[in-house]
Amino acid sequence: MLAFALSWYPWVIALTRGLTSGPNPLGPLVAGIIVTALVFGRSGLREFFGRIVRARVGLKWYAVTFVMPILICLVALAIALCFVDRSQANAFSVEKLRELPDRFLFTLIFVGLGEEPGWRGFALPQLQTKHSPIVASLILAPIWALWHLPLIGNEFPLPIVMPFILSVFGGTFALTWLFNRTNGNVLLPMLFHATINSVGAGLIFPLFSGGALITLWWIYGFVWLIAGFSALFFGANRKDALR
Repeated sequence: MLAFALSWYPWVIALTRGLTSGPNPLGPLVAGIIVTALVFGRSGLREFFGRIVRARVGLKWYAVTFVMPILICLVALAIALCFVDRSQANAFSVEKLRELPDRFLFTLIFVGLGEEPGWRGFALPQLQTKHSPIVASLILAPIWALWHLPLIGNEFPLPIVMPFILSVFGGTFALTWLFNRTNGNVLLPMLFHATINSVGAGLIFPLFSGGALITLWWIYGFVWLIAGFSALFFGANRKDALR
């Protein structure tokens, strides 16, 4: 609840003025710091921040972190091109490609750092003390999806809400798998999240409009759901995933 309060206040204030606003993306981070300090003290904070700066993991996991989101976006794009009306496709923008590094850095600092230490750095480890990775993900995913409520109706028009939720569930499964396989690393989920948003919102979704965009979103949502669940279920010991 604290993460919601610290994130939604700009939206609530805007609503009272007849305006709209997104959530403060740093809310989950601040909530995670506060609750960790209150419950676990200094030792808990050392572990909390240690997860964020833990950069020494195998190079293959950095490859997974960057390649998996890009590959899923490309697979969704390729499938969508088989079904959509090409008249609703837009030309590829070289300018958006040039903007990608800046978009990635901005997203990493404000979205990756703002969200992942709260969702994966605090909430997920606590949930996994009582639940299997799959059950913990099934609990966390709707919370993470609900957190985006201020964006519904503006950044996420109503026709894409359901496929967006599917993608959140798929992303949650994938991030749980990544977190567990890297011994609780939060830096990689931050990079993973920033890559998803940068490539998807920055390059892939602008290629379509109208009904074609909605089709792409549904395909994207199902691809993420299948890929994320498969990674978590088959990429680890099945008993551990389901215990």
